[in-house]
Amino acid sequence: MDTGINGRGAAPSFGYLLYRYIWPFQYFRDVTCGGRMERQQNYRHNRAMRRYLPGFIAKWSFLTVLAMSVGSALEQFGLAIPAAGCFIFATWTLLVALLLAVDWLWLERFPELY
Repeated sequence: MDTGINGRGAAPSFGYLLYRYIWPFQYFRDVTCGGRMERQQNYRHNRAMRRYLPGFIAKWSFLTVLAMSVGSALEQFGLAIPAAGCFIFATWTLLVALLLAVDWLWLERFPELY
């Protein structure tokens, strides 16, 4: 009997798949909680998962460019309020891309935190 991905026999929803495709933070562990050994293991896990960060950086950079382009197009048509919303969204996506880039550089540079 095939129970599918979520154990209920149904395929995951599109929203869930989009969330897994876009949001990288679910794949990393918190290194500030637990005992020393647990923190070390979590940091090693995060270092092993760092190879996926450039792909997430590219996705968020694409979202930034897309939102800026849509905002520019809306601004040319005289729609200032929706254009401002697109520019705000582009700023948020740029911040996420920069955060991911800093995380990737940190995990590349410091092999052992403890």
